[in-house]
Amino acid sequence: MRIVFFGSSDFAIPALKALKEGGFAPELVVTKPDAPRGRGRKIYPAEVRLAAEDLGLPCEQPKDPHGADFLKQLGDLKPDLGVVVSYGVIMKPELLAIPKQGHINAHASLLPLYRGAAPIQHAIRDGHKETGITVMKIGDELDAGDVLLYEKTAIEPTENSGQLRSRLAELAGKALVRALELIRQGKDDYTPQDHGKASHAPKVEKEHGVIDWSLPAVEIDLLVRAMTPKPGAQTRLGAKRFIVMEGTVEQDLYGMGIPGALQSAGEEGIRVCTGKDLYRITRIKPDNGRNMTAGEFVRGHQIAPDARFG
Repeated sequence: MRIVFFGSSDFAIPALKALKEGGFAPELVVTKPDAPRGRGRKIYPAEVRLAAEDLGLPCEQPKDPHGADFLKQLGDLKPDLGVVVSYGVIMKPELLAIPKQGHINAHASLLPLYRGAAPIQHAIRDGHKETGITVMKIGDELDAGDVLLYEKTAIEPTENSGQLRSRLAELAGKALVRALELIRQGKDDYTPQDHGKASHAPKVEKEHGVIDWSLPAVEIDLLVRAMTPKPGAQTRLGAKRFIVMEGTVEQDLYGMGIPGALQSAGEEGIRVCTGKDLYRITRIKPDNGRNMTAGEFVRGHQIAPDARFG
């Protein structure tokens, strides 16, 4: 089976490795061009290209994967199947039509839940206990294709989106190897999604991470976990902005505090009053500063007795 692999972010790399190790080495890896990053706008090599080189796989980086030259190159390869993982390009019909058996995609949710760019953050923020990888056929509508299989996993009670993303990237590789075995054996039965149950997960922006301390501590914890490491759960103390990196919910026996007010601050954490119960911050970082424990923060900052996050 001649496979072309499409992927751009580091999320795609474990899947690419799994395909090679599972006996489904792609004939070609396609990723985005090398691009500038950071304040200096230095050009960095695409991570998927580096991974392909390490695996001894040919790689192309078309500026426009729908351009005539690349479409001809892909057509000349006569692929049987396209495999897409976090490519970040909406494929047009002329590209989708080239492989004989179309394209399959590994999406980081249990579709039809959380179609879109940020399924991992949304699943945590909404308090789901389970998520997974869906392998589906790519069609005209985004993340709405027929489903070949699911690989499910629990969302751990303290897991943040970065940690869950790493696990799901590995799970995507496992799911795709399973899917390709079914396709090779001619046992690939696809099930249409129930579009009436679909939910959407648009890109998460910085403003979505602002902490509202009037919410219950449980909801604040979900927000912090969903927004860590990016784009960050933000709050202010005086004129300064901070990113809450980690914390835990504690019962508030008295419930008399003003939301955002500090009940206590020490080595064990910064206890903040919320709409219900306390949220004990255990790791925090100043905006553009380093990630530190609550104890390090308390020792390095003068905190007024009436201090209040807001």
